[in-house]
Amino acid sequence: MKIIFVCTGNTCRSPLAEYIMRDYCKKNKLDIDVESRGLACSNGKSISENSYKALQEIGIDASLHKSKSFTLRDLFDADIIIAMTKSHKDALIYHFKADDKVKSFNEITGLGEINDPYCLGLDVYRECREKIQKGIPIIAQKLTKK
Repeated sequence: MKIIFVCTGNTCRSPLAEYIMRDYCKKNKLDIDVESRGLACSNGKSISENSYKALQEIGIDASLHKSKSFTLRDLFDADIIIAMTKSHKDALIYHFKADDKVKSFNEITGLGEINDPYCLGLDVYRECREKIQKGIPIIAQKLTKK
């Protein structure tokens, strides 16, 4: 199974989700391939400083992360695409006709959207991280019970 998390720039929210999900899968021996992408990003950018710090605080190293734009290939490669917000989901459906594979984070977890922390303080990134951490087990359970 392959999951792709999607946000805007692929430097804040979707990398948080990607690395937390990878860590969860590794610890729980789940065979899920996890990646992240951006809808409006420059390829090759590092993870944001505060996302990096928020992950580092929980023992996850994301220093090798490089941003990647979502492509049509990703649509075909992924089993599920998880958008951080409804607007990301809507954009994926509009531009890629991806309605059968795309779910919003809130749709799957019921925990609300993952709002953009860009240019905000580390505490806001921690809040995003914590919400994602609560959602990852829910996502994993729903994907593996089939």
